[in-house]
Amino acid sequence: MPSTTCFDVFEQCVLAVQAGELIESVSAKDKEFHFQNWFEKRLQTLALHYEGAGRNTYPDFSLVECAEGYEVKGLAWPGRERDYDSNSQVPTGYHNGRQIFYVFGR
Repeated sequence: MPSTTCFDVFEQCVLAVQAGELIESVSAKDKEFHFQNWFEKRLQTLALHYEGAGRNTYPDFSLVECAEGYEVKGLAWPGRERDYDSNSQVPTGYHNGRQIFYVFGR
């Protein structure tokens, strides 16, 4: 296992966007779950083992074989203020022995 997965995960996100796999909300009430589902596919592409996302969990994805996690935040267009929250945990980048990477998308 590499010392960090973040570069590979970021690359997969870029490749998905370039391939036209865009993040699309299924409803106006769906704040982040469409983005979590999109991001989860990137982790699956890399065959990374993780504990699945759930409502009100922090981080959204905790890797199993590496002390890292990913917190996914969906943002609306236009503007950044559409209900952004960090109600689960104050964003610090480190939680329960894991390095946490924040992933913002819209």
